[in-house]
Order: sequence, then C-alpha cells, then structure tokens
Amino acid sequence: MTRLFPRSTFLTTAALLGAVVVAALGAQTEQGRGLLVAAGLAGAYGGYTELAFTAPQALPDRVPATSYLAPPSFTVRNVTGRRHEYAWSIRLTESGRTRDVAGGRVTLAAGQPVTITPSTKALCEPGPVTVGVRLDSGEAISFRATCSANIDEG
Repeated sequence: MTRLFPRSTFLTTAALLGAVVVAALGAQTEQGRGLLVAAGLAGAYGGYTELAFTAPQALPDRVPATSYLAPPSFTVRNVTGRRHEYAWSIRLTESGRTRDVAGGRVTLAAGQPVTITPSTKALCEPGPVTVGVRLDSGEAISFRATCSANIDEG
C-alpha cells in the first residue's frame, strides 16, 4: 500500500501541533507567559490602569442649580506590574468653560487599588455640566448632568 505522507512526517506534524497547543495553553498562565517572554516568543506584558466611578449607578443626571455639586468617589487600580505614582484631577466643564476643581497624587503598589473621595464642591450653574476624572497616565472617565433651576424640568 502506498502512503501519501510518510509515517514520520505524520508523527512530526502531530508532535508540532501538540507543542503549539501546549504552548498556547501554557501562555494563559503567568509562568507560561514568563517563559515565552524569556524565550523571545512574546512581548513583555505592558500592564494597565483601571479607573472607575465607585458607584456609577448613583451618578446624578440632574442637579439643582446654585447647589453645590460634589465630585463622586472613584477607584484607581494599578495593574502595571510595578509601583506607580498617579496624579489625578477633577475637571468641571460648564457654559463652555473647563476648570480643575480638585487634584492630588497617589502612589500604588502593583495590584493595589485605592478609592479617592474628593473633598471639594463646585457651584452648579444652570445648564449642562460634565464632571471628569483624569489621570496623568492618560485614563479618563466622566459623566454629564444638567444643573436645572427647576429640578422637575424636563
């Protein structure tokens, strides 16, 4: 009987396919990824930073005009794999003007989260207002509300 592929080619192909599957599964673990990086088969893990409002469901969509708007708490989590210092700022945009109303710095160990509750308040002028949180590393979140003279306005 004549074979299209020699038996040794089939076994070599099966072994290579098995090695690829094992490498792919191994890359899903921290140790496996480390081995691939050390072997030059994968790039170094860059990490990231998480930024989120602590209670997004509680963000207001309407605020009484001339009342004080307190910026909401937010959480920063360092997932860069190393210690990192973050500078943060709270920006308020209303009537076409943007201004910083709070800011600070925080240093976080790898994997460490922190919840920040700004201790400032800003007077809410009638009209739309955007409250944003920015980190010096480029991450930003914001929400929009309306400062209304009549809170029951549509």
